[in-house]
Amino acid sequence: MPEPSTAPTASATSSAAAPSFHERLLPGIGAWIVIVVLGATFGVVLVPLSYTLAAVVGVIGVIALCALAYVTSPVLEVRDGQFTMGRARIPVRLLGEPVELRDQEWARAMGQDFEPMAHHCTRGWIHTGVRAEVLDDKDPTTAWIASSRRPEDLALALRAAQAN
Repeated sequence: MPEPSTAPTASATSSAAAPSFHERLLPGIGAWIVIVVLGATFGVVLVPLSYTLAAVVGVIGVIALCALAYVTSPVLEVRDGQFTMGRARIPVRLLGEPVELRDQEWARAMGQDFEPMAHHCTRGWIHTGVRAEVLDDKDPTTAWIASSRRPEDLALALRAAQAN
């Protein structure tokens, strides 16, 4: 009689490793245009030397700057009871109810109601986000505030992780 396996099944392993929310805060269309123009400018500078060299350097410049913009864009992620914003991480049990911020609420949070003691991961080209109060009395940080193009999904993922 074969012994029962104690190894986790593939479905259990993949569900534990999969994030319930994942978003990379990529630049907006205007920034991408600037990135492409700047990369192409590297090639334009070399036109007097050689058209071929200018084209090659221009293409490499565009690809390199696009890759740099992608790699340096922060990631928001909810996984295994942790909320990650860029390189910062906090257990979701230490966060209060997530609040979706849109339009005027977002403008106030980034303007007159700005919280200097909150941990911010915001981008100027994203005008929606989520705020979650920090419940840990020992932590001087008042809240976590994140830009998100999908604030309802982020808030839902935080609530679901808090419920577990």
